[in-house]
Amino acid sequence: IFAALFGPALLIMGVLAYTGRWTGWIAVRRGYGSTMGFAWLYMGIAFTVGAGAVAVSSLRPLFFFLCAVAVLFLAVALIAMFWLPRALLPSWYLELRDGSGRRPR
Repeated sequence: IFAALFGPALLIMGVLAYTGRWTGWIAVRRGYGSTMGFAWLYMGIAFTVGAGAVAVSSLRPLFFFLCAVAVLFLAVALIAMFWLPRALLPSWYLELRDGSGRRPR
């Protein structure tokens, strides 16, 4: 139940972070935590897919496939807490990080 409720909430927060509509999570510009808001998107996907896997647990092949997908997104989320490759960072964040210093509204 926790993953089914918390997953979509993290997913929404991650989408808001990626689109730049919510930037209050940016407290640390370098190092640990500087990409935390983006990690929430991947964590939300992992929890939501994991909750879906539990819901279809009687269908073994689908269950294991969804578990593997959830684990992959969880691994990306854990890495994203510390670092994300440039290709996975939105352009507004790259501009903020690389120079202009202005946060979007």
